[in-house]
Amino acid sequence: MLAKGFPPIFISWIKSCISDVHFSVAINGSLEGFFSSTSGLRQGCPLSSYLFTIVMDGLSECFEEAKRFNHFSGISLGNLAITHLLYADDLLVFSKANLEEADHLKSILQRFADSAGLNINPAKSSILFSKNCQLSQAISDLLNIPLTDSPLKYLGLPIFYKRISQIDFQPLIMKVTKALEGWKVKMLSFGGRVQYMRYFIFNTIAYWIRGSILPKSCLKILNKLCSRFLYGRDIMSRKLHLIAWKDIFLPKANGGLGLPSLDSLIFNFSCSMIWRFLHGKGLLFSSWKNICISLWSPIPKFCSSYWKHISKVALLIKHCLNLRINPNCNFSICWDPWFFGKSLMELRNMDADCIWMEDFKKAGTTEIIRNGQWVLPFTWPVYIKNQILSVPISDTNPSCLWLNSGIVSNKIFSKEFFKHYPVMNWHHFIWNKHYSIRFSSFGWLAFKNGLKTADNLIQRGIQVNPGCCFCHDCRDSTSHLFFECDFSFKILNRLIPQTQTLLMRPNLNQIFDFMEDIADSQIMLHFYCLLVNTIIYYIWRARNDRIFGNLVECFTIVSIRLKKL
Repeated sequence: MLAKGFPPIFISWIKSCISDVHFSVAINGSLEGFFSSTSGLRQGCPLSSYLFTIVMDGLSECFEEAKRFNHFSGISLGNLAITHLLYADDLLVFSKANLEEADHLKSILQRFADSAGLNINPAKSSILFSKNCQLSQAISDLLNIPLTDSPLKYLGLPIFYKRISQIDFQPLIMKVTKALEGWKVKMLSFGGRVQYMRYFIFNTIAYWIRGSILPKSCLKILNKLCSRFLYGRDIMSRKLHLIAWKDIFLPKANGGLGLPSLDSLIFNFSCSMIWRFLHGKGLLFSSWKNICISLWSPIPKFCSSYWKHISKVALLIKHCLNLRINPNCNFSICWDPWFFGKSLMELRNMDADCIWMEDFKKAGTTEIIRNGQWVLPFTWPVYIKNQILSVPISDTNPSCLWLNSGIVSNKIFSKEFFKHYPVMNWHHFIWNKHYSIRFSSFGWLAFKNGLKTADNLIQRGIQVNPGCCFCHDCRDSTSHLFFECDFSFKILNRLIPQTQTLLMRPNLNQIFDFMEDIADSQIMLHFYCLLVNTIIYYIWRARNDRIFGNLVECFTIVSIRLKKL
């Protein structure tokens, strides 16, 4: 702390906190006696995290010092050299595979252990070498750390020197499988399963998507697990799906449940990384620019699969990005679309000699801007100069906008991903401001014809009694149940007396349109929509009770139960 410049009085306070610590034991709810501690820095203490950060910063200084004296090289990424990554007590060290650097690494760790009292645990450590390393066993013996030929885990994600396969994502698949197999989740209703998937399952998968590229085979398995869980609770058996799985993941406005699809999550995180790349001035993004030049430049053969992936996404969202020139921006002169959505490579004359561009293919726009003005090389063609001079240089930030807005979010990225899907005119009846997932999910199923009525089952080759269990006159179908059937229409009349004025039995669209007509305020419209969705739920429940539970209830009892809610 002295080396970091902390005031002596502050250091004395910290010493008092960690060197004179006493513990008391709670017996029957009251503290009894006390005893002294030999170590004041303990897990759970509010000071622990701050002091641990200071201590680990000392370890980082040891690595930086070794790098300055060329005792430790790490790995180079363009103009960036990385010796280690540190997150809490997880340490990842990069080094050349030779005995000299291994010996320096050992001395660094020993020096840190002597000064801080924190030792490396060999049993929880491992070394991963690249292929054809001749000194792997010797280095392992020197450091007393075992070798491994399987991917390492850092922050819960696999790290390997070659492309990661589906086998490496088994921990994710097993975690999702275990979460969907629990006895508690089997008690969830359809709406409960939707919420469980939205707030737990997909958040778990999203963490892995953010840190790695999931193979298509892995995505297929995860989709299969989630679909079986949503439609039937039991993920080990196949269930009947009346609604296409891809339609489930559509936004609510487009007729879906609003669950995030895995493809949209990948797209959203790629857009987020592109946005950070265009705005980021950190060492990592600078290194990427130094190596790969631009997201829209030809992809070098040695680039990672992740870079290739985000470059493809960058082409898809190019029309959404508005790059504005200011004195501090450093866009690629040739490849970035800073000229009103186009790049300089798109402006050039394909038939003319373009040798004038060779010296600027890796250059940034700061090289042709001086004191807020364009300073263009005299060797450039006149038609190119005139077009560039028409681009204004602004002093305002930010230099990159998304559809003329400087604010981005997952919601905005998802809107771009699903922009080709039409908006359903009925979505606001189901998913209004005051919706209940328990009832609205069944209203959604009814609109999508996703309820397992006799009509739907017979169409799929399942032989059941085709008649309506309420009136015994018509075929059991979604349109008949809501609200052509006498049973359901009488319930509707009892709860919403205005529907008695209807001359014909309404279908779902017509009844919601009627609710919109009779509502005198937005709050009343939301109330009527919630009420209709609730009626749909209880009619479907009464139908199933008659067919599967031998419980027959008249429309009066169902109406009374609805009124008590």
